[in-house]
Amino acid sequence: MKIKLCVITIGGLGTRLLPITKSVTKEMLPISRTPAIFMQVKEAYLSGIEEIIFVVSKKNINLIKSFFEFDEELYERIKDKPEKLELLKEVEEIRKNMKFTYVMQTEKGTYGALYSAKDYIKDRAFALMYGDDIICSKTPTLKKLIKEYERTNSLVMMARTLKDLPNFGIVKYKHDNILDSIEYNKGNVPSHDIISGRFILTNDIFNIKDKLEYHDGELQLPLAVTMLNKEIRVVLENSLYFDLGSEIGFLKANVYFGLKNPNTNKELLEFIKEILNN
Repeated sequence: MKIKLCVITIGGLGTRLLPITKSVTKEMLPISRTPAIFMQVKEAYLSGIEEIIFVVSKKNINLIKSFFEFDEELYERIKDKPEKLELLKEVEEIRKNMKFTYVMQTEKGTYGALYSAKDYIKDRAFALMYGDDIICSKTPTLKKLIKEYERTNSLVMMARTLKDLPNFGIVKYKHDNILDSIEYNKGNVPSHDIISGRFILTNDIFNIKDKLEYHDGELQLPLAVTMLNKEIRVVLENSLYFDLGSEIGFLKANVYFGLKNPNTNKELLEFIKEILNN
């Protein structure tokens, strides 16, 4: 089964980035001059995805919708300015070639966000992306997961290797890249790989909601996946990664993409050197 649908969960409040997220949602915060959410949609598009379901909140739905809709007034103002039209070229290409659906998040947690889209997913296999993660990989990360799913017909999760591990999310392998379980960090860890925000799933994931326990008032997707009686493969992705839900992740992403941009890299690099010298 080909994966043509992707769910992107962006229903959180972005409280780690207060006070700016009191009025500006984190998905629309600029990385250089590109909204974070567009980077994720672009990854999905380059991975062969044709339809996106955004799981949103009341706070961000209108902002996300307006970005991905055609703006007639803006077009009229810049239609005779090729250099301005060029800046919107990628956005317009994706807008014309993808279908967007917006679903309100009704349950807390990563599983709760996904469950909100259940009626729109129906019986399709699908990709899932967390709204906070940007990964800089030559081959889009989601494309790697889709390729693994289509090769094996197994569910797929992405993991990253970390030196300093969090309290939960550590991968224990059966063998090779087959998941055995997801562990808590109790010192004697089974690996240094942690589950991160990319998945390939089927609608079986919705059948275990009544069996899933709340943790800190939330329903967690990684725990739900381990409750399925299915083979789950782990794709290890150690390309450059930014957690845009954190202040340091947001700042690092802006420095990195600013240095990659030929229009800003020289002056930005000179400014960084000036700061370091002072």
